[in-house]
Amino acid sequence: MSARVSKFERSVVDAFKGSVDDFRNGKIKSEDDLLASLYHHLRAHTDKNKIMTMLINHPLGDAKPAISIFKGEECLVVIEPLTITRVGDEIKPYDRSRIKSSMEKLKLCAPSSERGFLIHIDERDPGFDDGFAEWKEDYYRNLWHELEEDKTYIFEVKKGRTNKRRV
Repeated sequence: MSARVSKFERSVVDAFKGSVDDFRNGKIKSEDDLLASLYHHLRAHTDKNKIMTMLINHPLGDAKPAISIFKGEECLVVIEPLTITRVGDEIKPYDRSRIKSSMEKLKLCAPSSERGFLIHIDERDPGFDDGFAEWKEDYYRNLWHELEEDKTYIFEVKKGRTNKRRV
């Protein structure tokens, strides 16, 4: 694992927490709003020395992840966001079938990037099991926030074992 990717991983978590605050403050009502918020918060971490580039819906291998972050020609991180949405005072869940398509997109990006994030905001524990898969080894991260408990978690696969922890 590249030290720069694991160091940057903390920046992705911090940017996501900024987006969770935006959701709480009513600034995020759709997935496009979440994408814009993540992009905005990630800029603070990618623009420091102008050595990283962030692209939206940029082709990478056989997929177009929502956000791709490059250092030079090398793709460090790809991100696929999902979120519950607000319509007035009502909160609506995201289409659960999109989880599979987002994970499939991350899997397609695995040979071309060093880390793939599935990022989502949920009312409560999303209740799906990521499980072990060879392609996820030290690549895949599931980062989510549960509004009901007001907690943020990350799921990862390292050394053939799964790990869920609070961040």
